[in-house]
Amino acid sequence: MIQDDILQSDMLFAWSSESTELYRTMHCHPEYEIYYLKTGDVEYRIEGRLYTPVPESLFLIAANSFHGVSVNSGRLYKRVSMHFPAELLDEPERAMFLAMFHSAKPYYPGVSATRVDVMVQLILDCKNMGEPLKTAAIKHRVAALLTHIYEIYSGNMPCSPVSTPRNERIPAILEYLNNNLRGHISLDELAGRFYINKNYLNDLFQREMGTTISQYIRMKRVVLAWQEMRKGHTAEEAAYTSGFNDYSNFFRAYKTFFGSTPSARAHGDRVYGPFSKPG
Repeated sequence: MIQDDILQSDMLFAWSSESTELYRTMHCHPEYEIYYLKTGDVEYRIEGRLYTPVPESLFLIAANSFHGVSVNSGRLYKRVSMHFPAELLDEPERAMFLAMFHSAKPYYPGVSATRVDVMVQLILDCKNMGEPLKTAAIKHRVAALLTHIYEIYSGNMPCSPVSTPRNERIPAILEYLNNNLRGHISLDELAGRFYINKNYLNDLFQREMGTTISQYIRMKRVVLAWQEMRKGHTAEEAAYTSGFNDYSNFFRAYKTFFGSTPSARAHGDRVYGPFSKPG
């Protein structure tokens, strides 16, 4: 894999890379993500919905969304991905722009006729700047890119239709899991609620989501805890309010998925877990 550009700051983690390697990765993180596919034979999943993007396409991925890419052939895969927290944007920008990430249509194909590629490169170019210019430039250039995307897709250039999951039960299962992360969830209870054999349920979930139900819940809770700590809660408070019933389980989950301790993550470290060749 060739890493062309990597930009890390307190408010943005961005990279541009290319590869001919075949792989599949599924993960989630507490930041919002702008994903720009330049070229490649890939499939992209966001919370159980499958997309087959064309070159020069955008995905807007909400914080804590379970997502990832499958690289299907050795054809050159080239993309740029940018992660930023909601706090990067001022109000009322935040409400206006972040609504796009929570839309039912996160995929925008064929942006080659727009200036998106130029604006993305301007953000990556911030890595060569010194402080405080870099921080100011990142903030304004990300806001400018989001303004441009908002303008394009509020106009006549339509985004893609909503992707339909291959199994109609998956959206309801995901909605239930995400609405009940802070409480107790068992496979037996889930199977009974949706009238599915628990072994079949686990196989179905892994096939459609790229991970098991228990791993999905654990990663979602870890990211939820990260968000709680960013609000000022202690690691212990965040663990219990995010659905972990034992702090040692929470600590191990952090180490497993993020490769760092809860205290390091709370201070803004951006690291990825075992699914985590970034998509």
